[in-house]
Amino acid sequence: MTHQNFCERFFAALEKGDFETLGSMLAPDFVCHEAESLPYGGKWRGIDGWKALCKAIVTSWKGVKATPIEFLGETPDTIVIRLSLVGFSRRTGKSLDTTVLELWRFRDGQLREIIPYYWDTAALAAADRD
Repeated sequence: MTHQNFCERFFAALEKGDFETLGSMLAPDFVCHEAESLPYGGKWRGIDGWKALCKAIVTSWKGVKATPIEFLGETPDTIVIRLSLVGFSRRTGKSLDTTVLELWRFRDGQLREIIPYYWDTAALAAADRD
């Protein structure tokens, strides 16, 4: 399976809320690094961390959806994904429409790390501020 195929399967499971499949795809030492300036900033570890991050995101954003636009730069242990990220702040009602590049790292067929790079974290944070 290519990393792109893996990512497509991951996003399909995420869309369905299939955390059993997602858990099987994450390495035991999985970590997702979110920018500290975000309401859910920090390091999220393992499947429990991933579940908590997903909950924190949907707590902040209504109708949030991350859609892969293109898959870039696949190597034996990495892929870069360009995503569209849309939604509405639950607190302010302001819309979010931005682009994110994510670096995904793999080991032994499992996802071990995600590092998102937001196009404009200030705009994202501003959408959630009064």
